[in-house]
Amino acid sequence: MKKIKFLIRYNDFPFGIYILLILMVATFLIFTKGTVSPMHLLNIARAASPLGIVAIGQTLTLLVAGLDLSLGTQMSLVNLVLASMMNGNSDKTFVAILISLTLCAFIGMVNGIVITKFKMQPFLVTMAMSLIIQGGYYIYTKGIARGSIAREIRYLSEGWIGNIPVALILWIALWLICSVILKKTVYGQKLYMAGANKKASDLSGFRSDRIIISAYVLAALLAGIAGILLSAYIGVASVDIGNSYTLDSVAASVIGGTSFLGGVGSLEGTFPGVLIITILSSLMTIIGISEAGKFICQGTIIAVMVALSQLRTKERR
Repeated sequence: MKKIKFLIRYNDFPFGIYILLILMVATFLIFTKGTVSPMHLLNIARAASPLGIVAIGQTLTLLVAGLDLSLGTQMSLVNLVLASMMNGNSDKTFVAILISLTLCAFIGMVNGIVITKFKMQPFLVTMAMSLIIQGGYYIYTKGIARGSIAREIRYLSEGWIGNIPVALILWIALWLICSVILKKTVYGQKLYMAGANKKASDLSGFRSDRIIISAYVLAALLAGIAGILLSAYIGVASVDIGNSYTLDSVAASVIGGTSFLGGVGSLEGTFPGVLIITILSSLMTIIGISEAGKFICQGTIIAVMVALSQLRTKERR
């Protein structure tokens, strides 16, 4: 028993988050009186896929001791660009996706360069970028969302391979790829080092600024993919549709054990963190809690998980 406790306490794998997920699912089943089928749970996971993908990117920025408050507005930007360019026609699908992802990569690069070269706080830089993006797409749309998503793209949200949603498969595939990169590659090790101690990373011989910039670019690209998936889900242009995903992605990452201080966390924790946020939101809707109540619950959960994460970090030291 002592050995098990030791492994749970000092192992990098976030066992506690998965236990919390199991308890959340059990609570959900109790409140729905056992009327929820496995297919319904799969549909919840499908709906969580855009958040799951953007949360991967948010985790990357947190690991380098940063934060990106522009990811949600980037998702909104992608939705508006895709819908206006496609307008229900698949002929411009490739060009629309290429332009959307290029815009996201450029935004991520600008965020990373400003943060590293001008030594500015990520919170302020990305919040300002979020406002710039919002202003940009309001000018682009003139305040009115126009267009719709091509049927071929909508397959990403509506399609199933066997009994598994395509959106869930895409989320899991990106999660696995990024997890392997973080855990098994030199780049992943450098990313953790840059977040844990930037000065020591620079002294060790590699340029941590480049690693940090690349984390913001990857996060932006993942936000772009999440925006494509969200667009496939709703099918039409909608102003500000992705903005709420910014705080949700932060909440999912923090619940999963990623620290705001950098260098601590994993995508293994972010995955159940996303499901906890999604199930909790569905549960509060079933219970009849207002939007204000949802914000209060989300804020409380973030505060508690940050406190627990700091305590665990102190214990390890």
